[in-house]
Amino acid sequence: MNPVDERIPATILTGALGSGKTTLLNYILQENHGLRVAVIVNEFGEIPIDHHLVVGTDEEVVELANGCICCTVREDLQQEIGKILQRPDRPEYLLVETTGLADPRPVAQTFLLDELCEQVRLDGIVTVVDASRFSENLQLSGTAVDQILAGDILLLNKTDLVTPEKIAEIQEEIRDLNPSARILQTAHAKVDLRLLLDVGMFQLERLFAADPKKPELPLLDDCPACAAGEEHEHASHLHDDEISSVSFASDRPFDYDKLGGFMGNLPEGIFRGKGILWIDGYDEKLIFHLVGDRSQAVAGGDWGTEPRQNKLVLIGKRLNREEIIKRLQECLR
Repeated sequence: MNPVDERIPATILTGALGSGKTTLLNYILQENHGLRVAVIVNEFGEIPIDHHLVVGTDEEVVELANGCICCTVREDLQQEIGKILQRPDRPEYLLVETTGLADPRPVAQTFLLDELCEQVRLDGIVTVVDASRFSENLQLSGTAVDQILAGDILLLNKTDLVTPEKIAEIQEEIRDLNPSARILQTAHAKVDLRLLLDVGMFQLERLFAADPKKPELPLLDDCPACAAGEEHEHASHLHDDEISSVSFASDRPFDYDKLGGFMGNLPEGIFRGKGILWIDGYDEKLIFHLVGDRSQAVAGGDWGTEPRQNKLVLIGKRLNREEIIKRLQECLR
């Protein structure tokens, strides 16, 4: 009889920008599974937004500062997990949502450190795949392929937006990339959590094994510049893809019509956006999401004692920061 593993299980949620990671995270937190869950999120952008988009209190959700996923964030992740484990109401499960532009393997390595693996076991890497933008995401960044290769479970999301023939085509392609992963189809990230959590799917040997038929999966080391103690911009690791973000904050409200005009004629290169919007004449704050050419703004509840302000992050290729900031400022009241 195998001894019971009493370590806290942890699941890494990864996937391309806008694939539905936060939607999945909120679905997990709202389900009646009876577990005390701690959440750590990290996203690409200078303004902290993601913890506002995740269901839970400030004590349940920790947002890591923007930084290099292979050095700064790994160190912060280790420290934050250490703090979580010291809580009197120690969680029973840990969820880590990575930035949509990151290879999840360095995060997985963090859980293999002696300081953590004695108390936490990595249960699996869940990669959310956007069926409606599958080809576009593969073309935008090679990281999307890395995320599929690293996944123990591949959640094929937004299947309601594509045809059954397209779903079969995508499944064939991702199964060719990662034949040993479990593939689950879903819409709106709704899935039977018994197939997703505490399933013991993580395979260290598969994750770092080299396959002559597939792209090599080397053990990733820390960033050379950080290891050498050199100062550098952590976002520079994305220069090969020319991907950057533009963050915008304001204590003045947006004009509804002017902002609508901006969204209807987006600056070239933008493919992802998220934020909390203050629109003149609206009592509630609005939660904004942009994925490709689809955008939505839904009511996010009353502001309460929270100061009213706009927080917006736009992500894309070869963005003209000055032009975007100028155009957004012109949308303010």
